[in-house]
Amino acid sequence: MSIDTSGKWWVGTGPEDIKEYVEAYASQGYGAHEFRLAKCACGSVDFHLDADDAEGVAKRTCTKCSRQHFLCDSEEFAEEAEYEHWRCECGSEATNIGVGFSLRKKGGEIRWLYVGCRCARCDVLGCFADWKIDYAPSRHLFDRV
Repeated sequence: MSIDTSGKWWVGTGPEDIKEYVEAYASQGYGAHEFRLAKCACGSVDFHLDADDAEGVAKRTCTKCSRQHFLCDSEEFAEEAEYEHWRCECGSEATNIGVGFSLRKKGGEIRWLYVGCRCARCDVLGCFADWKIDYAPSRHLFDRV
């Protein structure tokens, strides 16, 4: 996979490029140390994405089977969320999703997470939401992307 950084937006060639994008994006704050790519139980990697980063909530809906899944611990805060729907400037609403995790130096618990995305139509990369994780243990969130 490779990313084209020559234009206005970073453009990837596959879902795995979200990892490199999130690592670069996170370098402006808490660096991303771990990464997980979202994949539906049906095998699809294309989703609709809704998020409220003020509340720390992101929800993906599979474009193939319509199964919904809250990312990480989002479901705990979903009741208060005011969702923003992800839509690319090209008009597409289908995206690949990956989560980058920043870890605390002491104990390796998660301190921050970044919800990265890649347009399934035009391949533009971005970070749609990010928020702080302020409790431990938190490493179980790796498995809830």
